[in-house]
Amino acid sequence: MNKSMIFPIIIAVVQLGSFWHLYYIHKHGSGQFPADFIELNILAICNIGVLILAYFFYFKADIKLSMWLVPILFSAITITLLIVLYIIMWIN
Repeated sequence: MNKSMIFPIIIAVVQLGSFWHLYYIHKHGSGQFPADFIELNILAICNIGVLILAYFFYFKADIKLSMWLVPILFSAITITLLIVLYIIMWIN
């Protein structure tokens, strides 16, 4: 496996692990919405860092690896979900 492909794979696996942790804690943990929302905020902040890394390693790279699209997609989904939750809270 190419060394440049390992980095986006590791990021995607960590993102999937954090999604699983958030889901597991919500279903089987305390289930308190504020605690889950705080964890989602922390996850979104970390995913902003992933998007910054993707900017340098995917968009500015001479050879674009399509493997970077997976962490970019996970980051976009997380940030979009958080924005939608903020809009729903603002409306209510």
